[in-house]
Amino acid sequence: AFEPAAAPAAAAPPATVTGRVLLDAMGNFSPVMRQARGYSRPDGVCVVVGTCARGPWVDNSFGDLIYSFTPIRGDRQYFWEAFPSKDLHGSQLPSRTTYMFAYLDAHPDRPSLAEVFDDYLDLLPQYSGARGKEGQAARAEELEASRALFGFFPCYTGSPLPVAFDRILQVGDSSGLQSPLSFGGFGSLLRHLGRLDAGLDDALRADLVTKQDLGQLSPYLPSLSAMWMFQRAMSVRVGRSVPDADMINRVLAANFRTMARLGDGVMMPFLQDVVQFGGLLATLTAMSAFDPLLVPPLLLWVGPGPVVSFSAHLAALALYTLLNAVAPAITPLIEPNLDDRARFAWRRRLEAWRYGSGGDY
Repeated sequence: AFEPAAAPAAAAPPATVTGRVLLDAMGNFSPVMRQARGYSRPDGVCVVVGTCARGPWVDNSFGDLIYSFTPIRGDRQYFWEAFPSKDLHGSQLPSRTTYMFAYLDAHPDRPSLAEVFDDYLDLLPQYSGARGKEGQAARAEELEASRALFGFFPCYTGSPLPVAFDRILQVGDSSGLQSPLSFGGFGSLLRHLGRLDAGLDDALRADLVTKQDLGQLSPYLPSLSAMWMFQRAMSVRVGRSVPDADMINRVLAANFRTMARLGDGVMMPFLQDVVQFGGLLATLTAMSAFDPLLVPPLLLWVGPGPVVSFSAHLAALALYTLLNAVAPAITPLIEPNLDDRARFAWRRRLEAWRYGSGGDY
């Protein structure tokens, strides 16, 4: 016999969670972060497409971090990355991850991710990082893919994000601490974790939770802001006339060739998203000496606005490096005489000098 369904149980009342500080770790598309930024368009975007795949072309004896073999193509310069991976479906055959990416702005005329993925499949057989030991090419019809990736990472010049609300602090990608070159959000979070942990402990102990107080945990970092020059140098504006389609490749090759000559003390911090004044100045000086004809077209390519901005960040980087060097000598003279609020501010200033100069490397 038909029996009417039982009336649904009354919904439980919403739970109330209380806390003294909310940590916003909701990533690049956090609604809190978007509100704090006024829903503004990102200043830069990195589009990434790729696969984790098997096939006779797999050679996991090497990897690529940033590799380019094509000129500028359709308002974008493509770069490649490749490394060994593990098949997600349990296959014991060798598997390899290959990514293709490009630095763009958020112009509405940029291509769709589907178009970029078509370019990836078209160019993959030509990519040396996807070649077998006997020269086998990774053709689309032979890919045994266990995963396909396509997405984008936004970034903003106003980073790290200034704290906009009392009792709310962005951490991770939502804070904008990641490099506009590598977009390594997890790595940047780990790098700053000790600083944030100590700072939050100090803030809670002294009940310093206004946006002005917490804003000291998200300071200006010239080592991060200076990276925008490199991002601009490797991107192409929509509709721009390109007199030399290999311009970006030439700059990239000259940059890495120069850093290799200067040694691991310059190369390794850069590869780990740490910009230091000494290494950066040495690289810029050496590039001008080794390839002086490249500098004028590079400056024209980047444009006067980014060059002026970079010069200001470079000067700040030099200042922060000096202040970080003298900090250990002056701290014992200053900190013992401070109250809780002033001590909190002083410690945050020391951290800004240290991380803002790359001195934490």
